Order: sequence, then structure tokens, then C-alpha cells
Amino acid sequence: MLLDPIFGHPRGLAGRLGGVLMTRSNAEQERWVVDHTELRDGADVLVVGHGPALGVEAAAAATGPTGHVIGVDPSATMRDMAAARCAALIRDGRVEVRDGTAEATGCPDRSIDAAISVNNVMLWDRPVGFAELFRVLRPGGLLVLSVHRHVLDVDPNQLVDDAQSAGFTDVKLSLRARRFNSPAIELLARRPEH
Repeated sequence: MLLDPIFGHPRGLAGRLGGVLMTRSNAEQERWVVDHTELRDGADVLVVGHGPALGVEAAAAATGPTGHVIGVDPSATMRDMAAARCAALIRDGRVEVRDGTAEATGCPDRSIDAAISVNNVMLWDRPVGFAELFRVLRPGGLLVLSVHRHVLDVDPNQLVDDAQSAGFTDVKLSLRARRFNSPAIELLARRPEH
């Protein structure tokens, strides 16, 4: 596919261009997921498919001076862009950027308070990805994701089924109209307390 090296699996100069475009087109969604993730000072946050790291940066700001944000992305180009954007936060030990995917985050069991993802779920093996995020979230932890409707390759209700099959409860799905892009599909799901 022509757009794959730009957006699907960003690499090289095309991937860097894609990162610049993502910074513009995803900024509002990145703010939305962080705003709906109930972040607090000291929280541990996982950002899946972080791209140019707008969400990583916003999550670090929302978790105060004692929070920790881990960004995972399989694209070396995106990890390089994220490392440049978050250089000071990485030096301070507040942000970590590493290779990974929704299916293989590298995080220990029950180590994360919140997981967020923007425009990445369409690249997952969804049942495996939802199961992995359930595994790494602490009891009561929240998963918040947003995706452009035009890039989601399944009926949005399939995301609800995938989240519930992985064990999530309190699953909420919404479609939010936007002015300059297709509607945003948004999902909030919680790992039960027990």
C-alpha cells in the first residue's frame, strides 16, 4: 500500500513526513485521550503506537513530576521522533521510549495505571492486543483509545466485543463528530478492581 511507509509502518523520510502530518491531524485526539484517562501525579502510563509522541508528552505533563510514561512503537522512525520531542523528559527519567506493540509491550503484569492509544488499533491483532493491555493494567486501570473512523477496518462495535472478551468492563464506545476529519471512534474500558 502506498501510504504504509508514511502512516501504517512509518520508515525513512516518508515516515518522518508522516510523523509531521500525524502531529497536526492527531493533536486533538491525543488531548482527548489524555483528558479522559483520569491521570494524576505519580501515575504509570503506557502509550501504544505513540508516533511522534504528542500523547507521551501530554501524559507526562498530566502525571506531574513523579509520574512515568512508557511509549512503545515498532517504528524506529517514530521512536527517533519521540526521543527528540521528549529528550528532557527522558533525561529526567519521566519518559521511556522503546520498541513494542499492543501485542508485546514489554511491561510487567499489573504495572500500568492507564493505557492510551490514538490511531493505532487498526494495526493490532486486536484480541491479542486487548489481552496484553488487560494483563499490564493494574486492577481498576483504564484503557482509552481513539481512532479515525475512516481508518478503522471493522465495525466500531467489534472494539467493544474485543475489549470485553479480554476481560474489560465498563466499556464505553462513542462516535464524536469533528470539523476537519472523519468522526473519531472513542473507547474507554476498565480492568475490574478484582
